[in-house]
Parts: sequence; C-alpha cells; structure tokens
Amino acid sequence: MLNNVHNAIKSHYIARMRSSSIQAYKQLFASLKKPHLYTAPWWLDATCGDEGWDAVIHFDNERAVAGLAYHKTTLSGLSAIITPPLTQWVSLLSADKTAHPLLSQLISQLPPSSIFDLTLKAITDVHLQDDRLPIDLKYSYVLPYAADENLVKSGYSEGLRRNLRQAEKNYTVEASEDISKFVALCQSSYQLQKIKSPKWLEAVLPRVFENLKSNQVGQLTLAFYKGEAIAGVLTAWDDHSTYYLAGGRAVGEEAASAHALLLDHALLKAHQRKTDFDFEGSMHPGIANFFQSFGAIPLAYWHIKRYRGLGKIWSALH
Repeated sequence: MLNNVHNAIKSHYIARMRSSSIQAYKQLFASLKKPHLYTAPWWLDATCGDEGWDAVIHFDNERAVAGLAYHKTTLSGLSAIITPPLTQWVSLLSADKTAHPLLSQLISQLPPSSIFDLTLKAITDVHLQDDRLPIDLKYSYVLPYAADENLVKSGYSEGLRRNLRQAEKNYTVEASEDISKFVALCQSSYQLQKIKSPKWLEAVLPRVFENLKSNQVGQLTLAFYKGEAIAGVLTAWDDHSTYYLAGGRAVGEEAASAHALLLDHALLKAHQRKTDFDFEGSMHPGIANFFQSFGAIPLAYWHIKRYRGLGKIWSALH
C-alpha cells in the first residue's frame, strides 16, 4: 500500500516537473526569431508523441536562456534517450551565442538512462569534451544557397544530368497529400535494402505530415509513371534550410531516376525560399555518393553514445 502511494506521489512530481520544463521550453522557443525546425515543440509532439519528449532548461534570474529537448522512450524495456524519429539532430535552443557554452552543462543534466544515443547540431564556437560521453562525428550533405539560380545545378555530375534529362521525359512530378501511398513507398525502399522498416514509420510519418501542413512548412511530392506513383519525397523547411526528411520508391530501375528527379525539383524549391538544401546524413557509401552527385558538401554534426548496465548488452546485440 505504502509503495503504491509512494509511486503515485513520484509520478505526480515527475509530471509537474515535466510540465514546468516543457512550458519554459515553449516560452523560450516562442521568443526566438528564427528557430530551427527540429526545435519546434509541435515537431517534437509529432515525432515523439505528446508524452515522449522533455527538455532540460538553464535559467538566469528565473528567465529561461537555453534549453535542450530530447526524446525519452524505452527500447527492449530499457530506458532510452535518443534522437527523435525523422530528426537529423537535436539542437541547443538559445536566444544568442553567449548561451552556446551552456550546451555541455545541459547535456550533463539529462536524466540517466540505459541507452543514450543522441545526435546534436554542431556549434562552431563550442568544443564538447567529456570522457563519460564519447563524441563521434557524423556527416550530412548540404547544398548551400547561391543567389544565382544557374549555380544550383552547377555541381551536378554528368551522370546525374544524363539521368535527369531522361527522367524529365518519362515522369511527371506533383505535390500530393496521399501520405498512405508515401508510407507504402518508404516501406518498399526498406524492402529493397532487405531491412525491416522502423516500427514508428506508419504512426509518425502521417503525424509529421499533418503538422507540416498545418504549419505550412512542408510538402510531399510524388513522381508518376503511366499514372502510377513510383517515388516520393517529403521535405520541410525553416528560415535556414530545406530538409529532405524521407524518401521512398517502388521496385524497378525507373524508380531510381524518378527519385533523383524529385530531389532536383526540391532543390529548385529550396532556392526559391533562399535556403540551403540539407540532404541529411547517411554513412552508407552508395547513398553518400548519390547526394554528392548533386554537388552537396559534407557537414559534420555530433553523435554521442553511452550504454549502462543492460544497455551494454543491448548495444552488443544491435
């Protein structure tokens, strides 16, 4: 009986603490002029679920000046702090650069977990060094904004140009709201790679798409061949970048060039918005080479992994 009362009090206390930190995070986000997409509370609600994320906050004279959101979940029954689905990295939320050194402190304030696997947007004037949290570099591929529209395709490889010329003759590209078809194309892409699609895919993709639409910062585009959708890409944007969030394609060689055509269209849209285009990262050599064929350049971000207790066994098995 006493244990039940203790657990109820503990749960109530944790809920109040989370409510306080989430409220402070939302107020801080609302105060910023050009926050990054992945820091938006609605993005975190969509990717993690309403109860699936929290934040650590740094206060100065009772005013929130910096925050770091994280996805809290369980993996194989073990507590986990990980990067949210469809999210390339989590980012320090702060009003100005003077708060950048607070990132290390906020990371140290994250609650203990069996599995800690977090990617972070790198900050050029901050050096993270903590023996307890080994940091590796991962790479995204970015095509920086160029004022001259002719420069958008200047880095395209000759092979890509040839494929695009042929694709333009064969396929039509249209904005779409058929998210169920896109989910099926994404699942098809995983099957082509002979790997299982993530468990969250069917639930999170539609939720993210609806939130992108309601905030007017995203678009689903499909490529059609003989009236049938054979490839699709989901993109989103903020004031800094246009992000390639997800892509899927049907089985068959024609779908590969259709995918390239969709990215070509997305790059032109990014130029119209005057943003960089972030292909997002992949350590797979074939995918990295594909992104680089557009002239994209590698951009480093941080990857921190740590395992405790049974988390070490989980890591060895995964």
